[in-house]
Amino acid sequence: MVTKSNRREFLMLAQKYNPIKHNLAGGYISEKLDGTRCFWDGGISRGLSTEQVPWANVSDPKTGHRKNKIKPFSTGLWSRYGNPIIAPDWWLNQLPCIPLDGELWAGRGGFQLCRSICSRDIPSTSWEQIEFAVIGSPPFESIFANGIINNTSMKLNISLETMKRWLNTRSDSQLQDYRFLPYGTTFEDELLILQEALPSDGPVYLLKQKKLPQNNTQAVIEYELAKVIDSGGEGVVIRRHNSIWTPTRSHGVLKYKPFSDAEGTVVGFTSGRKTNKGSKLLGKIGALILDYKGQRLELAGLTDEEREFASNHEVIWATENAGIDMPTWADGKLFHVNQIVTFRYRELSNDGIPKEARFLRLREREES
Repeated sequence: MVTKSNRREFLMLAQKYNPIKHNLAGGYISEKLDGTRCFWDGGISRGLSTEQVPWANVSDPKTGHRKNKIKPFSTGLWSRYGNPIIAPDWWLNQLPCIPLDGELWAGRGGFQLCRSICSRDIPSTSWEQIEFAVIGSPPFESIFANGIINNTSMKLNISLETMKRWLNTRSDSQLQDYRFLPYGTTFEDELLILQEALPSDGPVYLLKQKKLPQNNTQAVIEYELAKVIDSGGEGVVIRRHNSIWTPTRSHGVLKYKPFSDAEGTVVGFTSGRKTNKGSKLLGKIGALILDYKGQRLELAGLTDEEREFASNHEVIWATENAGIDMPTWADGKLFHVNQIVTFRYRELSNDGIPKEARFLRLREREES
C-alpha cells in the first residue's frame, strides 16, 4: 500500500512558489531551464545491461510486466523516470565520478530539439548541442532512500539496503574515483563542493545561482524573474540555503513562473472560421477540444503547421462548416484523439477553467 509516508519520486521535484506564504531570505535563485531533467549516477552503472541496474524502470507501470521496449544498456545517465539516456562516450567521458542532478538542455526555446536528441536509442553527433546544467548532487542515502515511486510513468519499490548490496558488487577499480556527498549536506554546501568537482569548461557546468538578500527579498525575486522572462526564459527556481536533497516534491525548492502549466486529453477539434483578417483559418483546425478534469476546454495558440488536418477530406468539411465542432472521424496531422497535451494558462476561472490557455507541447512521455 502506498501512503504519504512511504511515497517518493525518483528525483527531487519543486513546489510552486507563493510570495505570500514563502519567506526565502538568504536562499538562491536561478533560471528555470526548459529541457530534460536527468540524473548522472557518477558512472557506477555505465556499460551494464539496463536490467542489471536495480533502479532502472523496466516494468510497465500499467501492467507490472516487463516493458516491451527497454533501452538495452545503461550509460549512467538517467531520466526523471528511471530510463537510460543514451549519450555518446565522448560526452559522458567529461562527467565527474560524482552523482549529479540537473537539466539537459539546448538553450532557450530548444526544448523539442533537446527531447529529440536525448530520447534516441543510439547516440549521435547532435549531442554537441546538449549541455548539462547541474543543480545538485544527491547523497547515496537520499537518492536511494526507502520508498515507493508510484506515478503514471514509473512504479518501483526502492530499498536502501538493496542498493547498498548492489553497490558492493561493483569492483574496487570501478569505485576508486567514485564519491558521494555526506548525507544531510545542505544546498549551500553542495554548491561549494560542486564548484570544485565540475570542470571549468565543457558540456557540464554548475547552473549559476544568485544569493538572495535578507531584506527586500521579494523585490529581488521579481527583478530576477522579469530579467529571465525578458530574455526568453520561462521562470525561476528558488532553493532554501539550508535545504537538503530529498526525492519528494519538496518545499526546499520552489518554482516561480508567470504562467502555470497543465495537461488535457484531446477529444476533438473545431473548424477554423473567417476572421477580421480574412480567411486564414478556413479549412484548418480552429482549436483543440480538450477534456480538462471532466470539463471542455478549447485550446488555442497553434501554429499554421499545427493546424493542418490529416487529409483533404477534413479540409473540405471544415471549409464548408466553419466555426463548429468537427465530426468524430476527423484527425489532425500532428494531433490525434486521446493524445495528452501540455498547455500554459494565466489563472483559473471561478468554475476552474484555465484562462488564456494556449498550447505548449505534446506531453513529455517516455516509453523506455
